[in-house]
Amino acid sequence: MAYQKVCDIRERQESGTIKIRVLKRWITKGKKEELCYQFVDANGDGIEATADIKLTEHFDPIVHVQSCYKVSGYVCTGPRTYMATVDHPASLLIGLKAKFERTTNDSIPTFHFKFANYDNQRQDQESKSAYRLYRSCRKELIENYEQRNDIAKDSFAGRNKRQVEITLWPDMRHLIGNDVIPGDIVAITSASVSEHNGNLQLESTYLTTVVKNPNMPQVAEHVRRLRALPAMQPTVTSAQAITIIELKNSSKQTFQTHRNFTCEARITGIHENRGWYYVLCSQCPNKLHLVLKNNDVLYVCTDHDDVDPNFRYCVNATITDATGSTEAVFFDESMQKILNVSCKDMVTKYGQPLEPRYVPEILRSITDIPRVLHLTLKNDGQIVVNNVTDVAQSSDIQPRATATGASAFSPTTPNPKSNTSKRQPPDTPDAGTEKKLKHA
Repeated sequence: MAYQKVCDIRERQESGTIKIRVLKRWITKGKKEELCYQFVDANGDGIEATADIKLTEHFDPIVHVQSCYKVSGYVCTGPRTYMATVDHPASLLIGLKAKFERTTNDSIPTFHFKFANYDNQRQDQESKSAYRLYRSCRKELIENYEQRNDIAKDSFAGRNKRQVEITLWPDMRHLIGNDVIPGDIVAITSASVSEHNGNLQLESTYLTTVVKNPNMPQVAEHVRRLRALPAMQPTVTSAQAITIIELKNSSKQTFQTHRNFTCEARITGIHENRGWYYVLCSQCPNKLHLVLKNNDVLYVCTDHDDVDPNFRYCVNATITDATGSTEAVFFDESMQKILNVSCKDMVTKYGQPLEPRYVPEILRSITDIPRVLHLTLKNDGQIVVNNVTDVAQSSDIQPRATATGASAFSPTTPNPKSNTSKRQPPDTPDAGTEKKLKHA
């Protein structure tokens, strides 16, 4: 039997029979929810298939990710106009008459890559064509340099030596974990492309995948070229010193360039009533919930069993310098620099798990000590302290050239990531789980 090639499918074309592997399954978010699949055939060509959300219960028992099928009875239509995951001039509509006959075929790839270099990605971003915004790229990890507020950022470079960042939503931050180190080759798929300060940025979607050091024959040449490149160093961005009064007097728009800032200040107060830590699941981005079982302290996840509680600092404090005071949030990295104690040890050795708002004395002792605070002002006005160094270590910080109270910033530049209509991370379904806390 001759099967239709995915690459030959066109809009309004009569359907045939295709032999494919189901790579991904997801439900779109927004005004119209749809059940979506990504298919790939033996030639490595991909296409999307969508179904009415009401047919989820019909298709879920018969269509499984990474399984192979002979598919017929579909309708050929145009590509999806929003957040398409493949570059194809058509897509498939599937309904009750669509037939999925289970088959086996080891020759059908378990992935779909269509590599794009830096300039291709820029053209995709400028084209504003939704189905071209999501492409695959192969990159060498230069630096895993930032992970705060549970959103990770990593810096990569391709064979043209142009560096690009990728931002991972909380539910996707596991894609580039501690096992990925500088010098590794990664293939990134289904990431959105935007431009910021003249540089391209990638942002994870609910379909983003990352393959570390891929060994598929189809990518061997790309890997060989990257391996042959000399080692690269991350681009270092010097920080600009500011005062608290400058932070308070400057508008939010001023800070949308996401530059690095430092402020020499002291912690003068800790807001005990707001808590000082939270606990995450080891298998997903969910926050764990404290429950009691036979007088034992348990942390439960709504989605997973057998979880290891991941304790993270989140300290709301007042910071003060010679010009004034303001509120700031210290997350895990900055607090560990100050305390030299992990959050887990702080809770289990010095804290009271049943009283999350109880502040241990060792945490109270960090006030009134001058430090250089490395911070970011978020779009909502919140000040986040990402790192902390001693005053004596601040020689690499650029001094201000302005008088106290004057703005030390360049004119506002539009930020493509400030779009309020941007998709938010998807919600996670609820289920019950629990895990007993192991005290250190």
